[in-house]
Amino acid sequence: MRPKLQFVSVVAGAVANVVMILCSSAQAATPLLKIQTNKETYIGKEIVHNDDYCWLLERDGKIKSFPFKAVTGFKRMANNFKPYSAAEMRSHLRLELGKEFEIIGTTHYLVCAAPGYGKKYGKLFEQLYREMYLYFSTRDFEIKPLEFPLVAIIFPDHAQFVKYANAEGITNTSGLAGYYQINTNRIALFDPATSRQTAALEFPASLDSSSFARADASSSLRDTIIHEATHQVAFNIGLHSRLAETPRWIVEGLAMVFEHPESRSASKTGPASSRINRERFVWFGNYVKQRRVNYLLEKFIASDRLFQTQTLDAYSEAWALSFFLMETRSSEYARYLKRVASRPLLGKYTAAQRLDDFHNSFGTRNKMKMFEAEYLRFIDQLH
Repeated sequence: MRPKLQFVSVVAGAVANVVMILCSSAQAATPLLKIQTNKETYIGKEIVHNDDYCWLLERDGKIKSFPFKAVTGFKRMANNFKPYSAAEMRSHLRLELGKEFEIIGTTHYLVCAAPGYGKKYGKLFEQLYREMYLYFSTRDFEIKPLEFPLVAIIFPDHAQFVKYANAEGITNTSGLAGYYQINTNRIALFDPATSRQTAALEFPASLDSSSFARADASSSLRDTIIHEATHQVAFNIGLHSRLAETPRWIVEGLAMVFEHPESRSASKTGPASSRINRERFVWFGNYVKQRRVNYLLEKFIASDRLFQTQTLDAYSEAWALSFFLMETRSSEYARYLKRVASRPLLGKYTAAQRLDDFHNSFGTRNKMKMFEAEYLRFIDQLH
């Protein structure tokens, strides 16, 4: 028999204390909670909290946070958290997006796109998911089962895409083709081939595949889709954690390596040179010759700073290091991802901790110069 639910409304401080107690015990029972603040209402299960904030996972996979001091009331809605089914999520998406989109369900995805295009996108997403699953499961990585259908929205109109991105807090949309948002757990993309002015579905060579998917004539929309979908899958099957700090080179490097279809294969055939991300490879070669300082690798692993100061150099290094590890030490690389993803939620990942995890995974302690020389030689010989 379901216990009677009563809404509690008391002063914010007292409610916050009760919510903290409830959240502290939520990990074992995972109840479905309804938390009301002075601005918004949240419904979901508690993931983690600190002294000031609580993070809830909602039934559609979104992560929301709120300050305890803003809480005005709460109730336990059910004893067990249950995600929305694919049918329920489809209904919510239909209300959100309207009739202009078709919503296609596949084994693992809900694809929202212009009418007539969803199945082709869905096929590409499913292929990527299968390839990632096989690649890591054959390397003894315990794949986490999906808790929610993966949502991908492909906008046929750039103005709609920009409006959606702005609503998610992304204001710099110049040249933006797509992104994965950790908090919403969604991919959002713009495909000019599905715009009202274009009749045929193509993957035009006009969009870049970096993490922010900036325009670049040497890359394709297919690469952008694969790149952002790799982020989404990786954060949902346990390769990365949505609430634990993950070095940026790991997140971006994996996605750039997997842009090449042969790199996603569980059993590789042919030389490594047949699997390179050509754009990143060329950039890295120029970077090594012209700007890269000697023995940079420890600093690169220990900090994300290069991504702020030399963005494209950092992306090329992330691809090169990830490619080297996946080609030469794939099992150790899978265990390294597991180690990083298992870090405590919300904790600061210090430079020393980053280096310790890398050294312990690849046996490079006191051997980093030798390791870096081997890494650079491997990349150089890919010509």
